[in-house]
Amino acid sequence: MAVIAELPEERSLAGIQVLSVLPTEALRDVERLCQWESYRPGAWLFERGQETSHVFFVIKGVIRVLNYSATGRVVRFASVGPGGVFGELAAIDSLPRSATVVADQPCFVAKLAAKDFHSLILQSPAFALAVVKRLAQVVRACDEQIMDLAELNASQRVCLQLLRLAEPDPIVATSWVIYPLPTQATLAGDAGTTRETVARVLGRLQAQGIVQRKGRSLYIRDRNRLESLAVRDHSEP
Repeated sequence: MAVIAELPEERSLAGIQVLSVLPTEALRDVERLCQWESYRPGAWLFERGQETSHVFFVIKGVIRVLNYSATGRVVRFASVGPGGVFGELAAIDSLPRSATVVADQPCFVAKLAAKDFHSLILQSPAFALAVVKRLAQVVRACDEQIMDLAELNASQRVCLQLLRLAEPDPIVATSWVIYPLPTQATLAGDAGTTRETVARVLGRLQAQGIVQRKGRSLYIRDRNRLESLAVRDHSEP
């Protein structure tokens, strides 16, 4: 793992959502128990099957939670940004890691040992409830991904992922934009397909004037047509 030696001076958990229910002094206690680490883009924080059990809190940057299919293709489950938490499953059930986690950007994280995580759950019902709600969100997201894979073909899933990423263009009121546009490999992982399929779908959408690529931005010029492509039954995979 490519850990950066230089760590930010500020080491605060104030922005972590599941910890926001704790009183200030209790939060300071958790900060003192944590290990603080920085990672370069592409560095693996841990991998599937690894027998580690720390819980990670993301202070800065974005990490990717991914897994691999039987054919070796990456299936990307989720991304976790500042304020997020990951690694709690292994801390709870003491089983090996269920996925691989990679830094998508330069990341600064805090690591809490499983035993300290357990103590915090037992000592704070409010924190325990926050963890349960977090796990419920994970289950719902997995259910949604399963439904997408079962009911939509690859082209539809790519279109749906673009819609999920798009935000209103701050300059053109009728336009939507994705910035920065993820790599084709990242889009493929999120949509459960291949990079070649993503390239083909993006090329077709640009040719039809539905989207327009400018640098690291992808502008959605016709959201209604993109939405129809995400739900219409297509024969092309």
